[in-house]
Amino acid sequence: MTLQPSSSDAGTTATAARRRRVPVAALACAVLTAVTLGTAVPAVAAPATRAAVSVEHTGDQLPDLSPKALQQALSSAPDRVTGVLARVSGPDGHWTGTYGTADVTTGAPVPVDGRFRLGSVTKTFIATVVLQLAAEDRVDLDQPVQRYLPNVLPDSYPPIPVRTLLNFTSSLPELTADDLPTTPDGIVEHRFDDHPLAELVAKAVRHERPFSDPGRMQVYGATGYYVAAMLVENLTGHPYQQEITTRIVQPLHLRDTTAPETGTTIPGPHSHGYIAVPQPAGGTQLVDITEQNPGAGGMVSTTADLDRFLTALFRGRLLPPTEQAELFDVPDVPYLGGTDHDPGHGRAYYSAGLLRATLPNGVTVWGKTGSTFGYTDGMFTTRDLRRRLTYSFNPTTGGGNDLALVNRILSATFTDPTGH
Repeated sequence: MTLQPSSSDAGTTATAARRRRVPVAALACAVLTAVTLGTAVPAVAAPATRAAVSVEHTGDQLPDLSPKALQQALSSAPDRVTGVLARVSGPDGHWTGTYGTADVTTGAPVPVDGRFRLGSVTKTFIATVVLQLAAEDRVDLDQPVQRYLPNVLPDSYPPIPVRTLLNFTSSLPELTADDLPTTPDGIVEHRFDDHPLAELVAKAVRHERPFSDPGRMQVYGATGYYVAAMLVENLTGHPYQQEITTRIVQPLHLRDTTAPETGTTIPGPHSHGYIAVPQPAGGTQLVDITEQNPGAGGMVSTTADLDRFLTALFRGRLLPPTEQAELFDVPDVPYLGGTDHDPGHGRAYYSAGLLRATLPNGVTVWGKTGSTFGYTDGMFTTRDLRRRLTYSFNPTTGGGNDLALVNRILSATFTDPTGH
């Protein structure tokens, strides 16, 4: 099974939520890709991380790691990426590798510890914070989000359970290419623009909902997580980025991970992000778009920190058992526009902030992909954490996950590259 495009793929608390902004670049990327944010209550201290619990062995037969196959996978798209880095971890093998250059001007090598923008991998962090709030009895996942965020969704909408925001069954509509610039030159010109989350939701709900009954169908999208980020802010009185930082980043000591609200640069070593802009005389020119306005999807991290986060999440250090179960509860509903060739074979394959895919050799992996202009990344693991993959690459072709490259990296990590 290979990953396929989905059909779709942050004064008073209310005022603070309206001020939370999202960059045009991240939004346009969500449109172009098919796989990529009441009354406030007093804030409480960030929950302490929980003692790690053992994870049950899945029984999946993993092949020996092949450094040659992994390096070949990383170098398989020289015409459309400038740099790639990946890390494989776990008791069944360790490997790190890079390909390409961090800077096309200087030719500097890709740093193994390089930072990169997370794009929609941020959704997994947001989902974790919402589930923590549910564990604290500050939000009921079965209650409609309208109870906590009045006057955000149209009055004509049915009740939208909070849980459906996290598992992509909310029926909320998405922004379209008419709502923001999506051409390369438009992306370059507007990459520092930002927008309030409430404005994005207001624009999205002008469009037709993809289906009528929340919870009855799944389709990937961003609007549900815009609303979830607003929910976090309304419940806590803090920017959702701050909640991610105090609840996840700091307790796990993710020293190279940041959730910036306004900063446009990437601190520390990193590869540059580029986009190929067509030129009047023909051909294209690579334009450096490393600096962007952050927002939903604006987190920055490393492969090592993502591996630490994924390990802690799966070992129950961030969530109690009831909320932990939401991470692996894939709704038994159709996937809108799904086919036999997608990870769910026409059925849902997303849970709360994670994706489930079974590879051709029968190994099932869980994780999340993300993309914003100049950066594409992902994290995947077997459920028992025996083998974990985190990666990032720098596409030049605009927003979106290069699914061919992603599938090559996944296959080289979790399947036998010889086909035996």
